[in-house]
Amino acid sequence: MRSRIGRVNWPYLVGGRGGTNGSAMTEVDQYHATCFHEAAHAVFARKVCRFHLQYVSADESHCAAKFPVFSGYAEHWRRALYTLAGRFAEQLEILAEIHHESWEEFSEEAEIEAEHESIRGDTFHLMEHLYGMGDPEEEYPVVVSDTEERVRELWPEITAVAEILMERGRLEGDEVARIIECAREQHKRCG
Repeated sequence: MRSRIGRVNWPYLVGGRGGTNGSAMTEVDQYHATCFHEAAHAVFARKVCRFHLQYVSADESHCAAKFPVFSGYAEHWRRALYTLAGRFAEQLEILAEIHHESWEEFSEEAEIEAEHESIRGDTFHLMEHLYGMGDPEEEYPVVVSDTEERVRELWPEITAVAEILMERGRLEGDEVARIIECAREQHKRCG
């Protein structure tokens, strides 16, 4: 099993518990966190968004999914949930809870990513989808709430994919589909 322990500044934790800018410093196994992050993207691609999942890789920190070419509200909403799911799953696994960034914190982080193309990530892409939905400040709490609800609902599937991803490093889309189905059946039996 791979292990990359390091100190990570969790930007969504605030309250003066020891990091820079008042955010907490948490020691985490970064590979473990990445597996949950990417597993959530993979499960959301299949179960929430109905995207075609090609593969998910913890080694590459990447989930490859084909999106439809539509650009209406519903498509941006699906992509926004897909984008935020990784962060929320990572938090739930590592911290045992989901922390919502305030609109101000989120928009500041998105602005920093927008100014520096080399560091653009999920926050930048989430902001793009919020703009596609309408007023980003109004849509942000909707996406946060909807994503959290679905991460919790799909937690058994996310966990199952993450655990196998930790062992193998990469899963093809059809493998993820089988893992999701097996996890759902097991959850139904065990309740």
